[in-house]
Parts: sequence; C-alpha cells; structure tokens
Amino acid sequence: MEIPGVDTIQGLVGKPPEVIELSYSSVETADKIRQIWNSKYLAFLPFCFPCREPLVWHSPPDKDNVLFHCPKCGRKWVKDKDWVEKEKKPLPAIVQEEKPCAEC
Repeated sequence: MEIPGVDTIQGLVGKPPEVIELSYSSVETADKIRQIWNSKYLAFLPFCFPCREPLVWHSPPDKDNVLFHCPKCGRKWVKDKDWVEKEKKPLPAIVQEEKPCAEC
C-alpha cells in the first residue's frame, strides 16, 4: 500500500492555539534531523496540521520571536519563555589568565 506523505500526519484533537511556543531544544533537534535528511535529498518541513500547509520560516526570528507562521491561517510558532529569558541574560565573561611574555 502506498500512502501520500501528507496523509501520514496525525493531527491533534481540537483546535490548536493561535500562538504555539517551541523550546530551544526542540528546534535544535529538528535542525539536526533537517541537516541529516537534506544531505540525503529529503525535506524536513514544518507543517500546519489544520491547514495542511508548509510553514513560512523566519530566520532569524522576528522581533516578536516568531520562528514560523502558516500562510493560510496565520497561526504562529514562537520561542518559548525560557528561550527568550535565556537570550536576555548576558553571557559570562571569559577570563584569560595573563602569562608573562616570552620576550619580557
């Protein structure tokens, strides 16, 4: 039996929210799969279940932290709160040990 790929997607019960949060780790995992599959000439595409539409990517994410949106229904997938908060924190300073110059 052959089944069109789109028909293998099992949607969730009920109407999804208009804004869906994604964790950094979930996007990182998806990106790794995308890279592996792309090297084998396979597409790994985010897809809106209710609309059966490929999502539009925002790369880099826009000022509202939108990662993807559906061109048909306008639903948005955004960075989750933990991801946004983590980006707001300053990176730790790198302290390098001073070593005497060989010429000194």
